[in-house]
Amino acid sequence: MDETAFRILDTLWKETGRPVSIRELTSKIRESHGTAYYANIYQKVRALTREGTITLTKAGRSSIVDLNFTNYLLIDLLTELELKRKHNLLMKSKELQMLFKDVEERYEDIRSIESISAISAERNLKLNRAELLILLHDSRDNNLHREIIKIHAITRDLQAHHNTKIDTIILTTGAFLDFLTSDEINPLREMLSNKITFHSPQDFWTHTAAALTRGYRIKLLKTDTNPSKISEKDLIFNLARYGYKEIGFEIREGEKICIEYIIASMLMTEEARRINAIPILLAKNKANYSLLIFLSQKYRFSARLLGLLKALSRIKPLSENATGIDILEKLGTKEIKADEKSIEQKMRLYNAIR
Repeated sequence: MDETAFRILDTLWKETGRPVSIRELTSKIRESHGTAYYANIYQKVRALTREGTITLTKAGRSSIVDLNFTNYLLIDLLTELELKRKHNLLMKSKELQMLFKDVEERYEDIRSIESISAISAERNLKLNRAELLILLHDSRDNNLHREIIKIHAITRDLQAHHNTKIDTIILTTGAFLDFLTSDEINPLREMLSNKITFHSPQDFWTHTAAALTRGYRIKLLKTDTNPSKISEKDLIFNLARYGYKEIGFEIREGEKICIEYIIASMLMTEEARRINAIPILLAKNKANYSLLIFLSQKYRFSARLLGLLKALSRIKPLSENATGIDILEKLGTKEIKADEKSIEQKMRLYNAIR
């Protein structure tokens, strides 16, 4: 793959879900890479179209460019793109070379792992941290929970060995695709335009391509949500969506935001009335506890989250809740106790328990 093809495929993935003309594509490549010439991009786009790896669709006077995920060969090109990204990154950083190598070696025996990606690797390296997205094969096997615990244990060892904070999101491919195709703002839609899949990239792209060819719609986001900065309007709007209407607040249309970000926002404000409402949200909705734990580690509210989950488990036992408690305890989290009596009263008020 030559450099122009690399830049075109890389940019088209980042723009997945948005219509992009050849002129816009040239402009976006120039923004990311410093230089781009319309004539060169045009010629390469035509060549890739003839090969069938991208599509051109007329839209008025423009031609819209997109990746052709129905073409089997595109998966190989995107895999090559990941290897090129990885090579370019690791040539600049010996620390990441050693970390990636150790990650692949230490996780090698965990057969449920399908792929591993590093998120915003260069930016996080400057902060002496790493974020890993670990995708697991979909399975109803009871061993899956034990393997997740094992992954977290290995991660703790890697943190100590490399003196680097490592936060992991561990998802099944099914849960991953649910987030990726959601119409809500969520971390997965925000992360995927700036990731490097360094372990088994072909598996990552095979599943992503399969979802797109089955009619799933993916639109990546270029935002980077800090839960503590979610606006009051958006917070109140989403609380109402999830079955918690605050008395005395006007509900106005806002951005749809995933429940995990909303819970993180409430925990980071440290307002007791909202913190005590979190068990209501968890009892009434299906949250992804792996993503919630990732956010709790990243933004340092694990101890408070553990206290809330333990209170909820005594009031209304849930299997997912028990799994979350087990993972947090295995991570060595020290609980900050929640006001169980107040939580129970509030849950009855909002019909979260009988």
